[in-house]
Amino acid sequence: MLYRVILSLGSNYNEQQNMAFAVEQLKKLFLSIRFSESYYTEPVGSSYSIGNYLNQVAIAYTDCSADELKPLFKEIEKAAGRSPQLKAEGKIPLDVDLVKWSDWVIKPADLQQDYVLRGLFDLQEEP
Repeated sequence: MLYRVILSLGSNYNEQQNMAFAVEQLKKLFLSIRFSESYYTEPVGSSYSIGNYLNQVAIAYTDCSADELKPLFKEIEKAAGRSPQLKAEGKIPLDVDLVKWSDWVIKPADLQQDYVLRGLFDLQEEP
């Protein structure tokens, strides 16, 4: 069985390079995936950010469970250079969030954020 997932991608540090890396890695991971346009947004709920974020939304289909996907996303983030030290400086090389898996909304607050809704609109998808 294939499950539809919604992913939110973000970067505020070497953002063009890191987002391209994320797209490349995620295309290898999923059977089918589509990406919204990328766009810059102001940080949400983060007072320590070094600047605006480059965001993108992806819709993918997979036979993996949510629990199987989450550690894979952490590996991609780490490969892009994410570390506790950079986070403490407000630098986020890459953030890959599983917002929704099948009918399970994992991050309800994220699903209501303008940057996610904008990406879903670009993809002509419903939250």
